[in-house]
Amino acid sequence: MEITRETIIADVLREHPECAEVFERHGMPCQTCAGATSGTIAEGAIMHNLDPDVIVHELRECCARHGHTGERKNTH
Repeated sequence: MEITRETIIADVLREHPECAEVFERHGMPCQTCAGATSGTIAEGAIMHNLDPDVIVHELRECCARHGHTGERKNTH
């Protein structure tokens, strides 16, 4: 799964539950927020006065620590 600013928060949490730590660290209670089911990372970050690019970067780092890239795989 590629993690971008436009990725739905709930999709990240479903595919990478370990990434909840990133949202929690930034005061984003995404696991209990109904908006996470349709809200993007960018929307959630902006709503909490955070830089979406920082959140995306940290989510990708979290995935890497757990053996996932969080980036698009080149299939060619």
